[in-house]
Amino acid sequence: MIGKIIDKKEVAEETLSVSFQIDEPIVFKPGQYMFIKLLNPPFTDQEGDKRQFSINNPPSQNTVLEMTTRLTDSAFKKSLKELPLNTTVEIGPIAGVFTLPENPLKPLVFIAGGIGITPFMSMLRHVSKNSLPYKITLVYSNRNQASTAYLQEIQQFPQKIPNLKLVLTMTDDPNWEGEGRMINAEFIKEYFPNVNNNMYMVVGPPAMVDAVEKSLIEAGVLPENIKKENFTGY
Repeated sequence: MIGKIIDKKEVAEETLSVSFQIDEPIVFKPGQYMFIKLLNPPFTDQEGDKRQFSINNPPSQNTVLEMTTRLTDSAFKKSLKELPLNTTVEIGPIAGVFTLPENPLKPLVFIAGGIGITPFMSMLRHVSKNSLPYKITLVYSNRNQASTAYLQEIQQFPQKIPNLKLVLTMTDDPNWEGEGRMINAEFIKEYFPNVNNNMYMVVGPPAMVDAVEKSLIEAGVLPENIKKENFTGY
């Protein structure tokens, strides 16, 4: 399908959100990702002109697709940053199985590192918009507030989602008065003493996801209660 860039904004330090108007309504699940192909981009390299990104908006917004990425020196991301509004891109297919569970009965623990927050934005916006009865704890880890994507919107989620608990941890921010620890087994057992009462969904850079998965298992979480997705291509 064809998409047209209709909005670009910085949602954290060196973190760009881009919205695309698409030419036909689309059906997707919260947490899925889309492929984006740039047409005649200003920069190219051996990695090609096509990448995949999590969809940030809820499925109810079915003619606009939003994605967010950390900016790097890759040709694709430099092009994405420079392309003007109304630029046409190719979008699709939409894929992915890291999605919001259909059954709302088991409590969910979303664990995001950095830009790994993006699939959870789609899920949380969906839950908020439709007043769904999920019980969710969002654990979101960043170096500091400046690098935390969607920080203000996320801090407002507990007012919009009655069954949401928010745990923000900033591991290197002298101006942050809240939680500052890395997510390890002790951290997990402290916040979730009955560890296997929850389904844990983990997203972030591969090294972070691997470390959190090991910590979950060390804390006693059974493998069947862990879902994960690695974000590559930073």
